[in-house]
Amino acid sequence: MEMMRIDYDLFKKILKEIPSNIFFKDREGRYVFSTHYWRHLQGAEDPSWDIAGKTDLEIRKDKENAKLAMEQDREIIRTGKGVSYVIEVNQDGVKEYLELIKNPVRDDDGNIIGIVGLINNVTEKILLKKKLEKFAHTDMLTGLFNRHYLDDWISNSLNAAMYPLCVISADCDGLKVVNDKYGHVIGDELIRLTASLLRVGFPERAVIFRTGGDEFFIVLPNTTEEECKKYIISMRETSRSLLLRGRPICVSFGICEVPSPSVNLVNAMEISDKRMYEDKNFKSSSRKRK
Repeated sequence: MEMMRIDYDLFKKILKEIPSNIFFKDREGRYVFSTHYWRHLQGAEDPSWDIAGKTDLEIRKDKENAKLAMEQDREIIRTGKGVSYVIEVNQDGVKEYLELIKNPVRDDDGNIIGIVGLINNVTEKILLKKKLEKFAHTDMLTGLFNRHYLDDWISNSLNAAMYPLCVISADCDGLKVVNDKYGHVIGDELIRLTASLLRVGFPERAVIFRTGGDEFFIVLPNTTEEECKKYIISMRETSRSLLLRGRPICVSFGICEVPSPSVNLVNAMEISDKRMYEDKNFKSSSRKRK
């Protein structure tokens, strides 16, 4: 059976029907052809515009991603190895994620003559992944980070630039009494009010976790213990105006400063926890004396 011979124009028409964008560049990073023109390009809205002979820096509106594309192309030519990566594009108020897969093309003698690439719009996939990650890291009652994420954050996000830092243990006072007297719905409201107090009372750089029923843990980067105490004093004042069933909420705190990465963070967390219980016991004793 004789095989059908496909001319170049027909071949381009066939490729254009594929949802992904397929392109070919020469060794200098100049486009030879592209099956689709997308709105991230300058001039592509003109029907007579052609991509051939142009580089990413010449045609892409997002110059940072254009530079990244050309750097990756040079690396492919140098190493002879393909690459795959995802970029974030913010154009015309729309955020998109594009997956780029690029490989070298060789002639019959094994010499690299250019680069073939594939662009897939993976926005839905990435947004779903981010949403699932957020659910995995978020406490649903308060919107704060959860206990599960604490270990991950310490392992992957804590860095030397954050020191000195303070670790703070916090605990709602009287949650059991509220639950017994008013029920768990009102108890949940006490937890949410406490979370709101922490969120507003600490600066934006604070990383706040709900670690248990009425227990919270906070990492406050670039802060000394004396500076941290000022935030807590302010929160004690604010808490007097946060009423639940006509009574102000009360939160116990424990602080431990961690001056450098050489100090064991787990030990500091244990110290802050101990100091928080000392604060709670002191207030309880004071109320009994009254």
